[in-house]
Amino acid sequence: MSEGTARRYEKTTAFEWTERAFELLQTGQLRAEIHKPRAGVEASHVWGRCPRCEHQVDDWQPLSTVTGMIGSRSAESAAPDAANVESVDVSCGCGTVHPTAPDGITGCGVSFRIEFEPDPDRAAGERQS
Repeated sequence: MSEGTARRYEKTTAFEWTERAFELLQTGQLRAEIHKPRAGVEASHVWGRCPRCEHQVDDWQPLSTVTGMIGSRSAESAAPDAANVESVDVSCGCGTVHPTAPDGITGCGVSFRIEFEPDPDRAAGERQS
């Protein structure tokens, strides 16, 4: 989809976009990984095609918080037999001003969830000992 034919802006969380994001993950057109720049610090990185407008997105989100606080992430808090699946909510931040978007807003307005299993052999940014 070219910028000249950009989809109209619509604030939506319709499940169809989460389903489409899953399809894009399966085909490698949308990618996700966890970055661990140092012990106790994690961030998600999601990049590739937006499932709604098809423009490029590049989303970074912190996943860890100050330890000892309610709701902080830690390996110790996970159930021993729990699958290692990350869930990340992403909003389109493609940088394109879509028709009917509010002033100063870029992106098509979609928010979607992706779930993926981090590759333990490719913990991006993790320091090697």
